[in-house]
Amino acid sequence: MIAKLIKGRGFRGVVAYDLQPGKSVLLETNMAGSTPRALASEFGAVRALRPRLTKAVCHVSLSIHPNEHLTDDQWRAAAHAWMQGMGFRNNQYIICRHTDQAHSHTHLLLNRVSLDGQVVSDAHDFKRQEPIMRRLEQQFGLRTVAPSQEVGRAAPKKGELEHSLRTGEASSRMRLQNAVDTALDRGCSLDVFRDRLALVGVEVRLNTAGTGFISGISFSLDGVAFKGSKLGKSYTWNALQQRGLRHEQDRRRSEEELGLGNGIGGGWSGIGGSRDASGPPCIAEQTGIFEGQKYGRGDFTFGEPRENNKERYREREVGRSRSQGISR
Repeated sequence: MIAKLIKGRGFRGVVAYDLQPGKSVLLETNMAGSTPRALASEFGAVRALRPRLTKAVCHVSLSIHPNEHLTDDQWRAAAHAWMQGMGFRNNQYIICRHTDQAHSHTHLLLNRVSLDGQVVSDAHDFKRQEPIMRRLEQQFGLRTVAPSQEVGRAAPKKGELEHSLRTGEASSRMRLQNAVDTALDRGCSLDVFRDRLALVGVEVRLNTAGTGFISGISFSLDGVAFKGSKLGKSYTWNALQQRGLRHEQDRRRSEEELGLGNGIGGGWSGIGGSRDASGPPCIAEQTGIFEGQKYGRGDFTFGEPRENNKERYREREVGRSRSQGISR
């Protein structure tokens, strides 16, 4: 079972949406009104007890898999379990079941301002409703849904769902999610990934630092752009790589930084890695091995005998000991 919670400012529009003639069945309410206008007026009268509260509307949809079914009594029990678990005990409410979709679902419309003027807290409300859903799944024998923090694909927003219902078309976010999943398939290189998405009009943009390091990715379709993270946790740059997206440039750069690549002509830099512009490459560049690695730590001066390095090391140690003695 999935609970989608939205908080808003006005009651009139959402009451009309929940009680659409021919598309909904009123299951239960503790209010006297019978029309959207009358119900909205009742909600407003209680809301006036807290005039400074901007979002008094709490609208929740509870839905189950299309292959599952609950009776009206079970939907009422599920709605009351949600209300009790979230702290709505003395509040106006409407419970209705919608019949216009393939999957069975019900809507709860509640006033966050209680009848005695108190306000139901909305702190961590998205997180708090998760265990309620898991208990209801066990109570009614429903299939278990992964908690929202474990789901890789971001759920569509209320406006996206309403757009899909009106037009029968998926939103840009949904289309991008499907396109990325299809293009990535079982894994591919970044170039192939880009080419596949370009065929369906999706542009890929990489967030690249001056060093060439890629820290993020975004996608654009029909002029609407989303960062990977806005599509869901499975669409970030790191997550896409874990899902099989290969970026060869990153692999080659990592090998060079670790000294695993071919050093010939590789432009070594750092300790002992410079090249004399007038002469041939140093031994390290020819072999890919630092000369200091042969002689031990500290012997990084190329072309000098090991004994000379040891002598210089002793002189530095003697000087350091004398300076420490003076400071004491």
